[in-house]
Amino acid sequence: MEKVLYFEGAGMDFYSEEQTSFSNVGNFRIRTAFKNLDGVEYYLEMGNCPRFNEKYKPITNFALRIDHLFKIEDRHKEELSSGGYELRMNFLELRKLDYTNEAITKWINENLNCDFDTIEVLDNFHGYRVHSDDGGYNIIGDLEINFKRAVARKEAYEKVDQEYRKLLNEKYSKIGLMEMDDKSITIRCHASKEKLGSAPRTKQIEIAV
Repeated sequence: MEKVLYFEGAGMDFYSEEQTSFSNVGNFRIRTAFKNLDGVEYYLEMGNCPRFNEKYKPITNFALRIDHLFKIEDRHKEELSSGGYELRMNFLELRKLDYTNEAITKWINENLNCDFDTIEVLDNFHGYRVHSDDGGYNIIGDLEINFKRAVARKEAYEKVDQEYRKLLNEKYSKIGLMEMDDKSITIRCHASKEKLGSAPRTKQIEIAV
């Protein structure tokens, strides 16, 4: 079975064919918390950045940048000054790497003592959030990700999105995801009151799992 390191999509999803031709990550900024082979827990947040030619003009492809990387046990040591818990990296060397699943997986394995086969970014419907409500971190390997439920949530969302677009005569989406539980999702429509008419602004949709 393939060993996958899952990330939360923390930025905007790719929205053009040009972007997907540069990278297969699918999101401009991603983050996760995980354990390496020694059981050490890390927080990692990374994203894309432009490359520059010898005249410092941007080249149109995606290089790798790392915004945050630290051992979670170090994050709470009172004696460390602000930012002192971050692991040092050579950012110029990182920019030589592509912002792709393959390059990211290889860097993590070689630098953080891991053996992942690949990485994957989970969308909102999976419900994974790195930062927990108590100020800690949700370690991805300690969680059970329900992929079937995520698919059902997405299908329900896309169906109600099309319903509202037709009702409002809108080309683009006018709804957003408010909350989810094991059996339903709740959306909110941000169209004007005049256009919405008697249609509900918020709506709860049951999902079949």
